[in-house]
Amino acid sequence: MVFGEADRVVGTQTLRMDIYRPDGDTETERPVFILAFGGGFTEGNRRNPLVVSVAESLARRGYVTASIDYRFFEGAPVTTDDANIAIIEAMYDMRAAVRFLRQDAQGADVYGTRDDAVFVGGISSGGIMASFAGALDLGDGLSSNVRNYLLAHNGTAGDSSANTGISSDIQGVFSISGGLTDFLWIDADTAPIYAAHEEFDPTVPCRYALGDAGFSLAGGCDMVQIAQSYGVDAELYLVAGSSEHVGYSNAQVEEFLDGAASFFAAKIP
Repeated sequence: MVFGEADRVVGTQTLRMDIYRPDGDTETERPVFILAFGGGFTEGNRRNPLVVSVAESLARRGYVTASIDYRFFEGAPVTTDDANIAIIEAMYDMRAAVRFLRQDAQGADVYGTRDDAVFVGGISSGGIMASFAGALDLGDGLSSNVRNYLLAHNGTAGDSSANTGISSDIQGVFSISGGLTDFLWIDADTAPIYAAHEEFDPTVPCRYALGDAGFSLAGGCDMVQIAQSYGVDAELYLVAGSSEHVGYSNAQVEEFLDGAASFFAAKIP
């Protein structure tokens, strides 16, 4: 299913999603989860086995879920601004997916969803873009380069689809080994966060540090602690002592999916 089109240095990228629904579903008011795969913003696809497993698991729990395409980096980021702008491009693609499903809910309702319970999440780079979607706003302390980029592309909503009159607001973030380049973006306006993270993850550090990608990130440990300090609902599933990146066992995945399902169920109006 095509949900948007994104600018590239040369040409455009067609954005597609795969939709997962509960078997035999006749419900017309399902909450929505939009998910993005991992791959360091350089590789991967929407049919990655782990993201499909998460999508299917959430569908079994009563969500309509979508696994989406998004833009990769077109070159290795040289500065933090380069990294932020490239991640914002991917975040824009996620917000276009939000608009696509919200517009359907408000109109034809082909997918049987509601427009007031739309959550985003992802794994690794997918979790980073979801965290950006939940925390970044124009009121944050931004560099002039990042602010100017946002202002030129419809603010934090982006322009990866034509239906920019539809809200791309979200009701929560599910970050699996994701994070933020600037934890100061987290404030009272941040969306609720459920994060799963390995304590000593070297790629996306759980606490603010330089990651393997060459720029600093604050993962689930920092995001949840800071969000809670602002009174934002946030919960952390921590694999204590682990120094892997997305090295969760099947049992751990089931545990944090159970925790996330309970967390987000409480956020559905």
